[in-house]
Amino acid sequence: MTDKYAFDPEAWPPMLAGLVAGAIGAIDAAIIGWILTEFAFDQPHTYTNSLTVTIVALVLGLISGGLWGNLRASANGYRAFAWTMVGGFAVTISAVLVADKTVLRDLAPYAVPLAAVIFITLAFFTPLLSRVRTSSWVAALPVLLALAIGIGLFV
Repeated sequence: MTDKYAFDPEAWPPMLAGLVAGAIGAIDAAIIGWILTEFAFDQPHTYTNSLTVTIVALVLGLISGGLWGNLRASANGYRAFAWTMVGGFAVTISAVLVADKTVLRDLAPYAVPLAAVIFITLAFFTPLLSRVRTSSWVAALPVLLALAIGIGLFV
C-alpha cells in the first residue's frame, strides 16, 4: 500500500469504513469470546459478553473511521494511523490490566485477546474499506450481522 492519498468521491466515507471494520472485528471478537467462555474458562463478569464486545467494537470502529478521516491525507497518514492504533491498543491493555488487578478480577485473560483482534482488524480494514466504491446501504449488512451474532451469542 502506498502512502499517497487520492480523494475518491464515490468511495465510502471514513466513518462508514470504520463502522464496517468495527463490525468485522466485532464478529471475530464475539465468536472468539464465546469460544473462550465455553471452552477455556468461565466468563469473568456479567457485562463481559458478546453483546458488550460487539458494541465496543462498533464504537471503536466509528472512532477509527474519524481518525482515519483526519489522517488519511496527511504526510505518512497510513503510518500515523497504524501507530495510533498501536497506542490505542496499549492504552486499552493498560486499562484492562489495572481493572484486572483492582476491581474486575480475571478480566485480562478474556479482554486482551479480544482487544488485539479488534484493534488489528480496525488498523487493517479501516483504510482498506475507505476505498470501497459501492452503495452505502451495503455497509449495513456486516453491521447487522455483527449485532445479530452479538445478541445471539449473548442469549
